[in-house]
Amino acid sequence: MTKIVRFECDGVRYGELRENTICPLDGGFGAFTASEQAPIPLSDARLLAPVAPQKIVAVGPNYHAHLKGRQPPPRPHYWIKPPNTLLDPEGVIEIPDLPPTTCHESEIAVVVGSTTRNVSPEEAQAHIFGYTCINDVSGGLMHDPPIHVTSQWMVDGKIYDTFGPLGPHIETELDPRDLEIQCRVNGEVRQRHRTSDMIWTPVELVSLISHVVTLFPGDVVATGSPPGVAPLRPGDVVEVEVEGIGVLRNRCAARS
Repeated sequence: MTKIVRFECDGVRYGELRENTICPLDGGFGAFTASEQAPIPLSDARLLAPVAPQKIVAVGPNYHAHLKGRQPPPRPHYWIKPPNTLLDPEGVIEIPDLPPTTCHESEIAVVVGSTTRNVSPEEAQAHIFGYTCINDVSGGLMHDPPIHVTSQWMVDGKIYDTFGPLGPHIETELDPRDLEIQCRVNGEVRQRHRTSDMIWTPVELVSLISHVVTLFPGDVVATGSPPGVAPLRPGDVVEVEVEGIGVLRNRCAARS
């Protein structure tokens, strides 16, 4: 398997994307088997977020470029994005009319394939199913003191509906250690950086998080955004591209 999609065509199913064809899969997430169902033309299906997680764990800061020579913190900060934030490729990000600025955050996301609790970084690799693109949309500039923060760093600006665009597919055969991440808004490049500048690698993040909260099959870890976070406005088209995966595209509209 390389490219796994979740799609809608006479129901919601998982499949393996092969060029312009989807080959349906049977079984639960992380334990797929080939299906006897006939392949489906991609044009006959609607691509959904490639997984429906119980939770998205967002982290930060995770790029040395943000530190400007300072020492990294002893551990990353964690935020939980609940399932209501999930948004499909080509879905609409709803921009709330509230004081925090709504910003894009282009990131590579880890998709967990098996129940993960108290694992070492060496053990964590076996629990990673694959990688996809995520736009960790946030209310407020996370690299500045956030507007909505409790003493436990629960940030209101992370949990709005549609603030978790994910996709377009999961790449199961990918080395995430040195990939370009790019964000474009209306065609203008806003973010361009490489994962080689990460403070904590994906396997280290999965290990650290597994000592705080159990990760279940299909859960997602958003690995942090590189420099260049900036506001989104109604009417914008935002694209997150991760080398080796593809482009996650969404448009923005005012929240009604």
